[in-house]
Amino acid sequence: MIYSVMKIILINGIFFSFFLVFLLLTKKGKSLSDKILTVWITIIGIHLLGYYCNQIGYWELYPHLIGTTAPFPLLHGPLLFLYTFYSLRNDRKVRTIDYLHFAPVVAAYLYMSNFFFFYTAEEKKMLDRGVIDDYSVFALVLLIVILVSGVSYSVLAYRLTIQHQRKIDHYFSYNE
Repeated sequence: MIYSVMKIILINGIFFSFFLVFLLLTKKGKSLSDKILTVWITIIGIHLLGYYCNQIGYWELYPHLIGTTAPFPLLHGPLLFLYTFYSLRNDRKVRTIDYLHFAPVVAAYLYMSNFFFFYTAEEKKMLDRGVIDDYSVFALVLLIVILVSGVSYSVLAYRLTIQHQRKIDHYFSYNE
C-alpha cells in the first residue's frame, strides 16, 4: 500500500515538474530568474525520476544508474538562492562568481567518478545493497553537506527577501 502511494506521489511530482518546465520554456520574454527556475525544476524532475527508477527496480536492471542523482540535493540550495537573488534584480546574465555555488556538486561527482567509470555492474549493485562500503564515509559527509547547504541557502534566500522588503519600505511610501 505505502509502496504504491509512494509511486503515485513520485509520478505526480515527475509529471508536474516537467509540465512546469514546459510552461516555463514556452513563456515569452523570460527573465533570468525564469531560466534559473526552469533549470531548477528540471533538476527536481530528474531527481524524482531517479527515485522512481529506484522504486520500480531499474537500478537492479541498469546498475550504471546507481548514484547518478546522489549529489542532486546539493543543487537545490544554490538554485533557490540564485532564483531569489535574480528575482530581486534586473540582471540579464549570471555573474561568473555565482558558478562557485556549484563547486560542491562538481567535487562530489569528481569524487564519485571512480565509482562511475571503474566499478563493474555487479560491484555497483553490491555497493547499493550495502555489501561493499567503499563510499560509506563519503555518503555520510555528503549527507551532512546536503543538510548544511539546504539550511544555509534557505536562510540566505530568506535574508535576501527580508533585505529587499526593508529597502522597499525605506524608499517607497506606497508599497503596491
